[in-house]
Amino acid sequence: MSAHALSPTRPGSGPFRRLAAGYGRRRSGRTLVLVWLVSRLLTLLVLALFEAFVVGDVFYYQRKIHALFDVGLAATLNEYPTPVTWILWLPYGMTGGNRAGYLAAFIVFMLLLDALFTWALWRSSGRRHTAACDFWLLFVFLIGPLSYLRFDILPAVLVGGALLAVRRRPALAGALTGLGAAVKLWPALLIGPLLAPRATRRPVAWGFVGVGVGLALVSLLLGGWARLVSPLTWQSDRGLQIESIWATPLMLARAVRPSGWLVDISKYQAYEIFGPGVNPLLTLSTVATVVGLVAIVALSVRAFRHPQPSPVALGLAVLATVAIMTITNKTLSPQYLLWLGGPTAALLLLRSEDDATVQRTVGRLAGQLLVLALLTQLVYPLLYDGFLGRQGHAGIVVSTLVTSVRNIFLVVFTVAAWRHAWLRLARPAALLD
Repeated sequence: MSAHALSPTRPGSGPFRRLAAGYGRRRSGRTLVLVWLVSRLLTLLVLALFEAFVVGDVFYYQRKIHALFDVGLAATLNEYPTPVTWILWLPYGMTGGNRAGYLAAFIVFMLLLDALFTWALWRSSGRRHTAACDFWLLFVFLIGPLSYLRFDILPAVLVGGALLAVRRRPALAGALTGLGAAVKLWPALLIGPLLAPRATRRPVAWGFVGVGVGLALVSLLLGGWARLVSPLTWQSDRGLQIESIWATPLMLARAVRPSGWLVDISKYQAYEIFGPGVNPLLTLSTVATVVGLVAIVALSVRAFRHPQPSPVALGLAVLATVAIMTITNKTLSPQYLLWLGGPTAALLLLRSEDDATVQRTVGRLAGQLLVLALLTQLVYPLLYDGFLGRQGHAGIVVSTLVTSVRNIFLVVFTVAAWRHAWLRLARPAALLD
C-alpha cells in the first residue's frame, strides 16, 4: 500500500513505512499493471497449491448449463435470477461445454471483470495510481481464489462502477444498478440513494428501468412467472447457514458441545446447522431483515431530503445498504464479502473531494474491510474442514472462534458505515433554521 493509501504515514519511522513510502514514489500506470499481474498470479498459485477444492461450484454451474438443453430454462439454476443462466452459459459456449475448459474460461471471465474495474478506478482518477486502486488490488487478493470461482465479483464491480459513474454518466449508473439487480436482486435497494440527487435523478431512473425492468420482462417471457420468482422462494426456504451472523451463537455452543448440533449440507448446496435453537434464530434473522430494510429506507429518505447530497454521502449510503443486507440474512456465504469491495474502492476515490475528517473515516472503513477480507479467506476455505468437524474438536474450536470474530467485526463495520452515512446525509444547518 502507498504512503497515502488508507491512512497517513510518515516515511522513515519504521521499515514498513519506508517500504510504503518507496512504493508511493513509484506509483504509476505501469506499477499498477505489474502489481495486478503479480498479485493475480499469486492468487492462482494459491488456488493450484492449497485451495483447489473450491472449484466445486464452477463445475456445478457447468453441469446445470449442460442440462439446460434437456430440462429447459424454467428448471435450470432456479436459485439464481434468470439472467445469471445466460451469463453462466458464456464460458460454456466458448469452450463447447468441456469441463476443464469451462473452469478455465470462467476464471478468465472473472479476472477480466477484476481487470476492468481496476482500469475504471485508474481512469476515473485521471489516469493516476491511487489508494482506490491499491485497495481493490489488496482486497481481492485477501479474499483469495474464491473471488474467481463464484460470480459475486460481478455485482461488486457493477455497484462500484455505478458509484463512479453516477455524477458524469448517470444513465450508465442506473443501467449498471439495474443489471446488478437482474443478477443478484439486492442491488435494486441501491436505487434509493442513487436517485436522491435532483440533477441526475431522471437519467438514473431511466437507466435502471431500461436495464433492470427490461431484463425482468425478458426473463418472464422466456422462463415464466415461476422461474422469475424462484430465487425469492429458494432463499426464503433455506435454513441457517453456518457462517452467518445468526448461526454464530449456536456454532459457539457447538464448539463447546459438538454432539448437541448437526452440521450438514442441505438441499440448497450450503452447510447449515440443525438442532436446538435454530428456529428462534431463523425468526430473529427475519425480524432483523425487516429492521434492516427500515434502516435502508431511512437512509434513502434522508438522502432525498438533502438538497445536494455529496458523492461520498451517497457512497456511504450504498455501502451501508450492502452491509445491512449481508449481516441480516440467514445465509452468509464467504464470497458475499466481495459485494462490499466495489463500493468501498469507489468511496476511496470519491473521498478526495471531501474534508479531511471524511477522508479519514473512509480510510478507516477500507482498512477494516481489508481485515474482514483476510478473516474471510481463513473462514473459507483455509479453516473450513475444521468448521465441519473433520479435524477434531480443536479444529471446530479454532475455526468457530475465527468465524465469530469475523462476524462481530462485520456487524461493527456495518453499524459504523450506517452511522457515517446518516451523519453525512444530515441537511445543512442553514436549511434547518
